Amino acid sequence: MKLTTLAGILACGLLGLGAGWWLRDRTGHGAVAGAESAERKLRFYQSPMHPWITSPEPGNCTICGMKLVAVYEGEAGGSSDPSVIGLGEDQVRVIGIATLPVEERPLIRTLRFSGTLDDDDSRHRVLSAVVEGRVEGLGVHHPGAEVREGDELAQVYSPMLLAAAREYVALARSGSGKELLESAALRLRQMGMSEGQVTALPESLKDDQRILPWLSPMSGTVVDRKVYAGQWLMEGEPMFEIADFDVMWLQFEAYERDLAWLKTGQEVRVTTPSVPGAVFTNRIAFIDPNLDAMTRSTRVRVELPNPDRGDGRGRVFRHRLYAEARVRVETGPVRTVPRSAVLNPGGSPGVWIELGAGSYRHRPVRLGRLGDDAWEVVEGLELGERVVVQGGVLLDAQSQMQTGFVAGVPEKADEVKVEPVESWTPGNPAMEEAVVGWVRTVTPVLEALASDDLAGFNHRRAAWATALEPLRGAGGPPESWLKDLPVARDLPAARKSVHEVLVKWGPWMGAFRHGREELKELYLYRCPMTSKAFPGAPREATWWQWGKPVRNPWFGKDMLECGVEVP
Repeated sequence: MKLTTLAGILACGLLGLGAGWWLRDRTGHGAVAGAESAERKLRFYQSPMHPWITSPEPGNCTICGMKLVAVYEGEAGGSSDPSVIGLGEDQVRVIGIATLPVEERPLIRTLRFSGTLDDDDSRHRVLSAVVEGRVEGLGVHHPGAEVREGDELAQVYSPMLLAAAREYVALARSGSGKELLESAALRLRQMGMSEGQVTALPESLKDDQRILPWLSPMSGTVVDRKVYAGQWLMEGEPMFEIADFDVMWLQFEAYERDLAWLKTGQEVRVTTPSVPGAVFTNRIAFIDPNLDAMTRSTRVRVELPNPDRGDGRGRVFRHRLYAEARVRVETGPVRTVPRSAVLNPGGSPGVWIELGAGSYRHRPVRLGRLGDDAWEVVEGLELGERVVVQGGVLLDAQSQMQTGFVAGVPEKADEVKVEPVESWTPGNPAMEEAVVGWVRTVTPVLEALASDDLAGFNHRRAAWATALEPLRGAGGPPESWLKDLPVARDLPAARKSVHEVLVKWGPWMGAFRHGREELKELYLYRCPMTSKAFPGAPREATWWQWGKPVRNPWFGKDMLECGVEVP
């Protein structure tokens, strides 16, 4: 069952309780009231379930169909303000309504994020070939190897590098000028040699040496090896990728709504499945000022020390490990209401406030930040006012029934007159059988609408018209009930034309079907929210169908199961 259907059922139950309670107070002394009514002047007739519906004449409520009740001079009648819900003490207890005062207190919010642990981006290097040459051998054979600055990564043969090295050695041994020696040394450093390696060349380079060692310029972990022994390299080709895992960066995405809570320096608690039970803490180091245009989020960074465990399992955190972060934020004192007090139908937040014992009014509010268990209220409530924190959904459903089911009722109307409902009594069994025959043509038309089948509707309208013919003339129902269906260009037009006929038959058909064997499987249903189903639609509309489950013809597949059974 859909949520809208459940809300309708709950609202109907609440309305029944309200009407029963109201009628009890009005008619609890029936004999006395009857005697007194002869002496008192009648003011008007009023619906017990929808008190703003009044009439100078007896009749039925235009919304729920209940009989209007007389209100005499000296009696207030029911509240005419449909925005106020009034309940008796028993009803409040049965429904379980609870209230709490609006308070000023700190707002606490725990933000949860997930991300990955990456290495320090400023200490990540891709080592490329500086000169053309051949790899003669490797000092590091696999990713994950730990290297120190100056460790040998590979042995290379490069004619260009070897020539520059021999030139430097010759200048150093000949005692050439300082400027020439420094220029030769600079050239070697530009070709990838370290300062210490260049300084040691006059002593270490042999006359017949062809291979030179290629040393690591930094300490770290080899995360990728891109070369093999014997490979010829061109200048600029990548050889190794090295990262420093001493400090890991936890980076996670924070959405726009989270940014009101976050700032650099806040403490973050980090957990990871790879170290169960452990909690690591540090502070936010950086919040990227650039938001991603697609995800509307930005990256937040927390830096975590990553020492070696010393037990053979390596460092505490592995590269690109999954981790979760929690940031607990506490504001200064702000005006708050519990989260359960706020209802948000149609994107318009509001709360129910308690006016007095058993009396409640809906009030829109402007909200600020959302905490773990409370909302910040920027506008709309005063300190000390009591808001409904339990049972608000039922009050909201009651309010929708009370204020929204009649299209076109002015907000401040003092009186809504009840139009008389046309009645009809078939004069003979043949006419009753004709009604049953017509009903059998109506249900396929409604089924076509429930299936969003416009072609099927236009096809079946002919049988509808044929079945109406025996009902025309003397002894038949009012002419306004016998309307043919025009060809419809779209489903809203089709639904409108069907509703214009069914609304005439509805109350009468509800009584006619009872006691007739051939109509025992005919069910009447009501949808309480049809105002946008087709042009000019009322807030609620009924239909009939054979059997169950509910198949709503006014919305079709969009809300096929929206409806409650009419007894």
